[in-house]
Amino acid sequence: MNRFYHSDTISVHGVTNLSEEASKHLVKSLRLKPSDKIILFNGDGYDYLGEISEIGKKNVEIFVNERNPNISEANIGISILQSLTSRDKLDFIFQKNTELGVKNFYLINTERVNFKIPPNKISNRIEHLKKVVISACEQSGRAKIPTVHETIFDLNKLANEDDHSCKLILNPYTDYSLFNLRNSNLTNKKSYQVLIGPEGGFSEAEIKVAENAGFKSLSLGKRVLRTETASLAITSALLALTDNFV
Repeated sequence: MNRFYHSDTISVHGVTNLSEEASKHLVKSLRLKPSDKIILFNGDGYDYLGEISEIGKKNVEIFVNERNPNISEANIGISILQSLTSRDKLDFIFQKNTELGVKNFYLINTERVNFKIPPNKISNRIEHLKKVVISACEQSGRAKIPTVHETIFDLNKLANEDDHSCKLILNPYTDYSLFNLRNSNLTNKKSYQVLIGPEGGFSEAEIKVAENAGFKSLSLGKRVLRTETASLAITSALLALTDNFV
């Protein structure tokens, strides 16, 4: 059943007017018709089942029949702290990690970043990434929308705060592996923060800064992964280690 994001409150046994963009997609791309059933969600954790009651020139009306809890969320919270990279790679990283279940995204400035976002374009880029995340929620069946933080953070300003989460920095040159992580009590944590480096990796100074801020260096194996591969690998590994793939 097709799913659509609606940013406003959705009332059961009431009519919801889809946005012009969603209405156009419903009519022009999906070719849906009156009485066809769809699912709405607005980020509150519920799926709203309804059917198309009227198709207008610019808007589509949906009559909402029922509200059901969405059970697709992982029982851990994963936050990806992603070093800046190209637009296409960021889109891929945010889309695929949303599908997997990541709950927070941060953009990080690091020493070896090759891609900069001009200050006057940061707001537009963040808004674009929010749309990427919403679209991924529609596709993957999630009803809670991951947070895309609007500030680009400086790695050197990471605070050493004990927030009871497991903090990891991916470092291919450490001996601490997923095997060690699995056999530690860190897999009992309910939240994880993961620092992902740029194409050139983290500098030794940055790794030291992160470790002083409470992050533990972690290797994903004998091969050095691309930045867009690394986030998917660690997200999948954490979900597997915490029984979120069963």
